[in-house]
Amino acid sequence: MGEIVLKDWYPAANAGLSRRYMAENLSIAKWLEQRPDAKKLNILLVVNPTGDLSGAEQEGARLRKLFGSHPAVSLTQRHAEQATKEALLGDFRSGKYDVVHYAGHAFFDPDHPAQSGIRCHQDKVLSGADLAGVGRLPALVFFNACEAGRIRGDAPSKRIQDNVGLAEAFLRGGVANYVGTYWPVGDAAADAFANTFYTELLNGKSIGAALCSGRGAVLKLKSADWADYIHYGSFDFVMRRGAGS
Repeated sequence: MGEIVLKDWYPAANAGLSRRYMAENLSIAKWLEQRPDAKKLNILLVVNPTGDLSGAEQEGARLRKLFGSHPAVSLTQRHAEQATKEALLGDFRSGKYDVVHYAGHAFFDPDHPAQSGIRCHQDKVLSGADLAGVGRLPALVFFNACEAGRIRGDAPSKRIQDNVGLAEAFLRGGVANYVGTYWPVGDAAADAFANTFYTELLNGKSIGAALCSGRGAVLKLKSADWADYIHYGSFDFVMRRGAGS
């Protein structure tokens, strides 16, 4: 497989920050941007598979409230012991989900980036390599690392490199779009970003536009976390057509 090259598209706060990728045999066609319009956005919410992250529990509660109140969302949840590697791999393979939002631990393998992934129940890892060859993956994976999942001594440069490695693993596996964070964010910032980002997606905005709006919402809080959110994939990717479009 060819080397992945990540390129900045829009570095300014008011234009969001997305990165595209170029690699041989990396097929965005696993998800068709011209798919038939769906009435609902099917979201899989995976929360705290390892059972040791209070921050992930809080995030899950916020998102359940957000998604549960929106008529255009069909929500499936996997929490704690429900989030086994086998169950999650089946979910990814099912072709049912448009979005997977994961709140939990990450696993980074700097020597073998494709083996990086998310930690499931019983500490098993679902890696990007596990997704290779799967026919219809979710269009978007949103990964939010929680504070307890970080090694406190990690330098910022290492955190950034780890997150690039995790994004690369999912992109190589065939996921079309990946949104993640460089460092753990505060509750107010996480809430503002998630509410704005997903509301924009549900209203028919592109991922890039939703990212920009989410970052702007955090910036209004005068929080440095506006710069935390990063997107790899297609800036113009539309998850759901808005009403009247």
